[in-house]
Amino acid sequence: MRYYFFELLACPVCKSPDLVLVEFRVDESRANVDPAKVRCRETCYLLRRPAAQVPLETCAQCVNKDVIEGVLVCRSCGRWYPIIDGIPRMLDDKFRKVKEDVAWLTSHLDRVPEDVRKLMKWPSLSSQ
Repeated sequence: MRYYFFELLACPVCKSPDLVLVEFRVDESRANVDPAKVRCRETCYLLRRPAAQVPLETCAQCVNKDVIEGVLVCRSCGRWYPIIDGIPRMLDDKFRKVKEDVAWLTSHLDRVPEDVRKLMKWPSLSSQ
């Protein structure tokens, strides 16, 4: 998923747009996109700062970057969502494959910064 799309996402549980992105794998491939047209409005997820502080030249580099694997964590409710094969799997706990998601994240947990780990709320495995 391209960085400029992350700004459009919100937590499906609490509806908060305040998501933390942790990238595990980012690929670069040429996108035929005008950076001025897809420029972030509020937050630049690539540089993790307000979009108004990011020069358009940086956006020209960003449009070519694709997050292939990572995790999104909601700052408000602590839910986390894996990004696998470039697709954020943002589902409510009752619809997700919790055991698979937990196993996947557990294998990548060493790549998640400690401050982000503290935000994470782990889903119950008993109902799956």
